Amino acid sequence: MFLLCVFVMIRTAGIEDLPILQQIENICFGDERYSAEDLAAILEENGFETMLAEVDGPVGSAIVNYRQDLIAAQLVSLAVLPQYRGQGIAHALLIEAEKRVRAKGARRMVLQVEAINVPAMNLYLHHGFTIEGVIGDYYGPGRDAFFMIKAL
Repeated sequence: MFLLCVFVMIRTAGIEDLPILQQIENICFGDERYSAEDLAAILEENGFETMLAEVDGPVGSAIVNYRQDLIAAQLVSLAVLPQYRGQGIAHALLIEAEKRVRAKGARRMVLQVEAINVPAMNLYLHHGFTIEGVIGDYYGPGRDAFFMIKAL
């Protein structure tokens, strides 16, 4: 198995990117997506940072929430359009998110991932995250999440 890498540009998303962020959320997360109102609030709120990955146009996104004390930052969302998966885009988004979190002074990054989402779990484990616990029914009845942490 090998990873096909493409040239990925990652930039900070603004409110003008709301339609494309909503499209990425809809395609990647279906009924569990953030609403347009939630995404607009995230884009306008100081404690969040949203990134867009572009190849030949937007192909993925990442959202980070910074705690006020900057002890930790939470990776709220990481999404790559299905036809662009397996090309290193999620890796690039995660590396950029970690870089930005470190630059803000946070000492660790946390996230939740659905227990059955093996590709995402493998991505996070590959990047040094560890599973610290299970959150029962996080995504609904019978749909647990792993709570993961990485020291920065």
